[in-house]
Amino acid sequence: MNARLRRGGYGMRVLLAAVLGVVLGAAILVGVRTEITSLRYELHSLRDDEARLRSEVEKLRVEAAVLTAPERLEARARELGLSYPRPGQVVSLPPSIATATRP
Repeated sequence: MNARLRRGGYGMRVLLAAVLGVVLGAAILVGVRTEITSLRYELHSLRDDEARLRSEVEKLRVEAAVLTAPERLEARARELGLSYPRPGQVVSLPPSIATATRP
């Protein structure tokens, strides 16, 4: 141990402990602030992703609405050679049978 530390006694130890505490506290503060900054960047990136995905979902909803429009489906069915059923081709089931066959 240093001779000055031995001679300085209690006061020098307290000073050394205080300096060490300040340095350690400053290091912890810098680490915490760095983590906060990193988390802020990550949060900003996630918000951008969320906005992009919400926009994409809205575009897909519009596309689904267009694709399932009755006029479009009817036109597409005609292109495929489909037509409305003729009389006698449709069989109606009584409600008791229709509900019994549902899973």
